[in-house]
Formats: sequence, structure tokens, C-alpha cells
Amino acid sequence: MAAELVHAGAVDRGLAYGDGLFETMRAHGGRLPWWPRHRARLTEGAARLGIAMPDEAKIDAALADALALAARDHRGDAVIKLLLTRGVGSRGYAPDEGAEPTLVLAVSPLPSISDRGLVVDLLDLRLAVQPALAGIKHLNRLEQVLGAREAAARGLDEGLMADGDGFVTCGTRANLFAHLDGRWITPPVDRAGVAGIARGVLLEQWRPDGGLHVAPLRIDDLSRVEALIVCNAVRAILPVARIGARELRARPDDFTQARAALAASHPAFHES
Repeated sequence: MAAELVHAGAVDRGLAYGDGLFETMRAHGGRLPWWPRHRARLTEGAARLGIAMPDEAKIDAALADALALAARDHRGDAVIKLLLTRGVGSRGYAPDEGAEPTLVLAVSPLPSISDRGLVVDLLDLRLAVQPALAGIKHLNRLEQVLGAREAAARGLDEGLMADGDGFVTCGTRANLFAHLDGRWITPPVDRAGVAGIARGVLLEQWRPDGGLHVAPLRIDDLSRVEALIVCNAVRAILPVARIGARELRARPDDFTQARAALAASHPAFHES
């Protein structure tokens, strides 16, 4: 194990405390079609945490460099991750006022994406309820790390995460849409979870039969869910074949319409 001795005053608060935010974006054809949506969520998160946003010119220049790298190494289709931290600070939880924020971008190849139905189940791990952090994509993802470990150990493609009050909120890396009682619902994210970009597009543009609503999904409701899809800004929409041992009924028309809604907003998903 490598060790590096660092002066106490040179520790970035994103590394020390998870004091920051991130956005994971799908690049396509040398562009970031959903960047305005990602920027809006990043700006909201920075305001809620009290982190200064870098100048737009600095962000734009960093994104241009990342897109150039994506074009060179991945033919323009890649994952770009933007991290914004409060910056370097002195020891202790209380942040230094006026700290210079740190901006870091990373470029990665697209993950493999399969159209086969996912096998998911409710995880034992429970999400903490914290409205002050709900919705934003802050750097502290330890709940998702532990959830992903549990899902992998159980042989699941994805784990469903509920909070301590028994409300199913999300997957470890995706938002949820469930067909229940003749309508599609997606859980609210005002107590826990992330307001996903793909989720936002679907709420605005998907019009399935029976309607689409933001509504609570309780653990007990899972036994009555007829169909389930998961989505995020990189993988778009993936169908779920089973919750545990229970097979779900496919709803191909609704699934096709949901994918079309994302494709109309992001050209990378025309063939997803």
C-alpha cells in the first residue's frame, strides 16, 4: 500500500470530508446534450452547500478539454465526470470562508449496456433521511458503496434502497419508475436520494397511459409492483425482469414510449 505524507493544510475537503458535488454525464458526438440540466443541479447543490461556483469560462474550458479527450480516445462517446469540491482547507469540519473551489474532470469509456431484464431486490442497507442533502449529488456516496457491495454479494444486477421509514427511494445508481395500481410512479427525492437527470426528463416528457406521478413507494408495495424500470444519465432506461424471485410483467408499449422520450432529449439514446 502506497502512502504519501501531505502537509495538513494541503488536504482537499472533498477528499477529507466528501465536501463537494459531482455530475456524471454522457458525452455524444463531441457534445454534452444534457449539460444545462447537469449545470442546474450542480449550481443548486453548490448553493445549498455554500460552495462557490467556478467562473463559467473555467468550467467551459475544462469541459472542452474533456470532450476533446473523449473524441480522441473514445470517438466522442464517453462518460465525463465533473467533481467540484470546496477546495483546500485547514483541519476541522468548519470550512474556511472564501476557499478556492477545486474542479476536476475525468473521462472514461462507456460501460457495457445490456437490454436483458435486470434482477433486483430490496437491500438490507437503509438510507439515512436527510432533507438538507436530498436531491443533490454530493460526494459522500458511502451508502451507495455499501449498497453496491451488498447487491454484488447477492448476485443482483441492482439493489433497491429504502430509507429507515420504509420508503423505497432509488437503486444504488439509478432512479426508479414503478407501475402500481394502474399508473406509473417515481418516488420523491426530498428526504433521500438524488434528483436524477434522466428522471427529470421522463417526468417532463413521458406520458404513459394512466399517467406518471411522483408518489411514495413503500416496501410493502413491492409485492404489488407490476413493472419496474431504472434509469440514469449514462445508461438511460433499463427494464427489470424480477424483484427477487418474483417475475414482473413486461409493458413494452410504455417502455418504448419512455425510451423515445429520452431519445428526443439526448441523441445518444436513439439506439439505446
